[in-house]
Amino acid sequence: MNVAMASLAPAPNPSGAETRTATTVPGERDLDTYTDAAVMRQLLQTHLPRFASGRLRIDTLSVRKVRRKTSRRRNPCPITLCYELQVSDLACGYTGTQMLYAKVFRAGLGWPAYQAQNRSRLTPPAFGEALVYLPDLNMLVWALPNDPDLPQLATLLDPAQVVSVLPWVALRASMGLACAKVSAVHPELLRYQPQCHATLRYTLTRVDGTEPCVVYAKTFFDSRAQDIHHRFEYFWQFVHADAPLVAQPLGYCDTTQTIWQAPAMGTPLLHALNPDNAKVLVGRVARALALLHDAPLSPSASAMPRSAAHWVAEARRRQKKITRVGPAMAARVARVADAIAGHAELQATRPLSLIHGDFHPEQIWIHQGRTVLFALDEFTLGDPMEDLAEFVLKFEQSGAAAELISALVEHYAAYAPNRFDQRSLNWHLTVQSLLEASRAFIFQQPGWANELNRRLTYSEARAELLNTQSTT
Repeated sequence: MNVAMASLAPAPNPSGAETRTATTVPGERDLDTYTDAAVMRQLLQTHLPRFASGRLRIDTLSVRKVRRKTSRRRNPCPITLCYELQVSDLACGYTGTQMLYAKVFRAGLGWPAYQAQNRSRLTPPAFGEALVYLPDLNMLVWALPNDPDLPQLATLLDPAQVVSVLPWVALRASMGLACAKVSAVHPELLRYQPQCHATLRYTLTRVDGTEPCVVYAKTFFDSRAQDIHHRFEYFWQFVHADAPLVAQPLGYCDTTQTIWQAPAMGTPLLHALNPDNAKVLVGRVARALALLHDAPLSPSASAMPRSAAHWVAEARRRQKKITRVGPAMAARVARVADAIAGHAELQATRPLSLIHGDFHPEQIWIHQGRTVLFALDEFTLGDPMEDLAEFVLKFEQSGAAAELISALVEHYAAYAPNRFDQRSLNWHLTVQSLLEASRAFIFQQPGWANELNRRLTYSEARAELLNTQSTT
């Protein structure tokens, strides 16, 4: 199995008293242990079955997809994460990659969780065992392709099994490719969010030796695949000079809860921008967003509307999270959350409409001057200013010039005057900045303690602006 995932480097121990809090109770390890690659390489070598016997050797270990939680009441797992192992089988001389998904439980909760797991669909991994409980580490470990909520990965990552679910009808119609014309299928796991979704790429080698065909898939833990496929179909067929482009949809599979697509064309937005085209391109991004907000599409039935009340509650939740990990920051984060709550009344009068729900620069490519959209998973009902705020905030973080950000906002306001509202945009920018501050800890960004402080300082400035505008 060839695993190609974006790396999240192990986070060092936080420095400074401001963010240092107790992370252990009797029977539990310090949670920073689990993000220390060197330490975990030794611990997993010692405790994993077949590794402890000496047959399998962990040559290298990388820490990925870390997620920390602070609530003891709501979360029995204070940390979840993935480990990518480079493994040698010393008995046969075989080497390869093995991805592990680990859930660390609070003391006394791991064994009952292990006993409750459904073992009927477990698949032997390349190395080790499919599912193990490591009591000394309070850890439950799945070896991919096993995932408690994505059992279809066993099919999607197996070159022999996946042939039965590939979108052959669409491949024949669009590329003239039939199953009989394919000699081999090579799957690659590109991105993996445990218990949620995964993105895969398939290289289909042709019998005649001509250029291989590439197909992409995204699979989900729930039944949203059909809705997402319909969204891609809508934009694929949308005839408008400024309409966003999408990768060609090839179908969806209910059995594996997967959508299939041809490769997208274009260049990532942040790479395509240059002094000569930047303002034109951000104008086209603004136009594409306005057209998306006008699209006659519906969110999935399970999508949660993002009202003002939703974001006030979320701000309070993030306030508690940051306060737990950094008590000295309590007053600072409280002022931000108070500003969000204090200005929510005006925001509550805004009508909800379709929004992208995860709109940021890395979701945008440019092809022949047109915007290319990715990730239509999170469509929901909300204020369009949420999409614009998230894009603006992350565009700023990418280093975009202030005049370019102003141009983006001005273009959107011109294209969607009935949806644009500057005060609402400022409110959502404050919300989004608080979310970004908390993510430094949640996702264990490298040097997260300093990064949390830096992001909170930015969030405070946003909250101050929000308070100032109410007095003018």
